[in-house]
Amino acid sequence: MSRQSRVIEDILPLSPLQEGLLFHSVYDEAAPDVYTVQLVFHLDGELDHEAMRAAGGALLQRHSNLRVAFRQRKTGEWAQLVARTVPLPWADADLSAIADETERTAEADRL
Repeated sequence: MSRQSRVIEDILPLSPLQEGLLFHSVYDEAAPDVYTVQLVFHLDGELDHEAMRAAGGALLQRHSNLRVAFRQRKTGEWAQLVARTVPLPWADADLSAIADETERTAEADRL
């Protein structure tokens, strides 16, 4: 099997900061992960959906840290696995048919 056909690009140890963040993340899995950041922004004007989707895919391909999964080894030690490729988690939703702004906002929040 050639290196190009492998699913995993690299396996790396965790940095001390990653170990600390992972500890807090798995310590209480029912609690919210305070280190997860979600960004919401609004765009004005026409949106080129395909260009936006292509840009998201390019980010995943260009930045390997966005393709990392953390897995625990049999020894209990954690490692970060860098996938060669990952599917872009993308969904389009057109809410323009919902005339009532309160309903549209509620549907956006639900999504």
